[in-house]
Amino acid sequence: MMVFLTSLHAWWKRLARIRLILIPGVVLVAASGFVFLASRSGQSEQTLVLPAPTGPYAVGRMEEDWTDQSRIDPLASQAGMKRELVIWVWYPSERAPGAEAAPYLPAQWAQASTQQSSATIETHSVENAPLSTALARYPVLIFEPGLGNMPTQYTTLLEDLASHGFIIFAITPTYSADVVVFPDGRVADATSAGSPDNAPNPQAAGNRLVTVWAQDVIFVMNQLDRLNATRDSMWSQHLDLAHLGVFGHSFGGATATQVCQMDARCKAGIDLDGALFGDVMQTGLSKPFMVIQSDRDTCSTSSCRSFQSEVQAILRPVPGDERYHLSIKNTAHLNFSDYAVTLSSARGTGELGSIDGVRGLQITRAYVRAFFDTYLNGIPSPLLQGPSSAYPEVQFLTP
Repeated sequence: MMVFLTSLHAWWKRLARIRLILIPGVVLVAASGFVFLASRSGQSEQTLVLPAPTGPYAVGRMEEDWTDQSRIDPLASQAGMKRELVIWVWYPSERAPGAEAAPYLPAQWAQASTQQSSATIETHSVENAPLSTALARYPVLIFEPGLGNMPTQYTTLLEDLASHGFIIFAITPTYSADVVVFPDGRVADATSAGSPDNAPNPQAAGNRLVTVWAQDVIFVMNQLDRLNATRDSMWSQHLDLAHLGVFGHSFGGATATQVCQMDARCKAGIDLDGALFGDVMQTGLSKPFMVIQSDRDTCSTSSCRSFQSEVQAILRPVPGDERYHLSIKNTAHLNFSDYAVTLSSARGTGELGSIDGVRGLQITRAYVRAFFDTYLNGIPSPLLQGPSSAYPEVQFLTP
C-alpha cells in the first residue's frame, strides 16, 4: 500500500512543478472546449475557466489563520512552534452583481508556489462576500487535500458544494503542503517530517502523519464550536454543527476516515481515492461513509488490490444501507482535483484517466453532494440506491 501512496505523491510533486508554457501563436484547448488558453501572440491574457457551480447560491471565499495553542507542531522545521493552519472557507453568499471573481491563488501564494502558471485560472467565488441570509444555519463540511497540495486545487468541487448550501472549511496542512503563506507574509515550505515518502518505515510514518492531520481536523471542529458561540463572529449561530461531515482526497481521504472513527462530531465522511492509515484499519467505522476510488479495472498492483480489501474491511461494521464503495471508470488519481481540467494534456497517461476531465468532476460532484445531502440534510438521493443511467461510469462495489 505504501508503494501506492508514494507513487501518488510523486505524481503530485512532479505536477506541482509544471508550468503551462505556451508557444507564441498556438492556441490550446484544455478540456471539452469549455476551457480556453488564448494565444500569446495577441495582447489578450490567457484565461482558463473552471466549471461553474450548479447550485442556487452564489459562492464566497475567505482565508482564516488559526493557531492551536495546545499543540507543538511535530512537523515544523524549528522546535517548539505551535501548530498553525491556514483555513480556506467556501460558503453560500449573497449575490454581488459585477463583483470580481476571487483569484485561484492570491498573489503572495502564487509568487511562493511552484504551481504558479502563465495562465489565469478563473474561479466563480467572490472574496469575503457576505454569508447568505437565505437560511439561519448551514451544514458544515471539513475538507483535507491530497499530500503536497492546497485546498484551492479542489475549487471546482468545493465551489459546487457551497453553491448548494454547504459551508466548507478546508485545511492547508502546514509542512505537508508544498507551500503555505500566512497573512503576515511568512512562508512555510514542506518538511521531511510532513511527508512519509522517504521514511525508513513508510507505513509507520503514514500512521504518524495521519494522526497529526486528524488532530488538525479535530482542532478545526473545536474552533468552529467556539466561533458559532461567539456573538461578533461572522459564523455566530450560522453553523449547523449537529450536521457536520468530513471528507478529503488521497491522504486527506485517509484523514477523513481516521477522524470519523475518532470523533463523534463527524456524522458522515467520504474518502476520495485515499489509501488508508491509522487505527481505523483495525477498528473499522460505524457511521455513514463513502469511498470513491479511481477505475477499479485498472487496479493491477498488489498495493492497489490491498487497498480495495482494506476499504471492504473498514466499511464492514457500517450498517449496510449507510456504506458505499464506488469506482468511476476511466479515472485515475488526479481526476478528483482541478488537475482534471487544468492539466488535461495528461489524460490517459496514468496521472489522469481517459475520461473527459469535466465529466469526471461532474460525477464526483454529483455523488459527493448526494451523499452529504442524504446524511446531513436528510434528503435521500436516488444516486445512492445503485447504478444510474445518468452516470453509467459509476460502479457500486459491495463491501
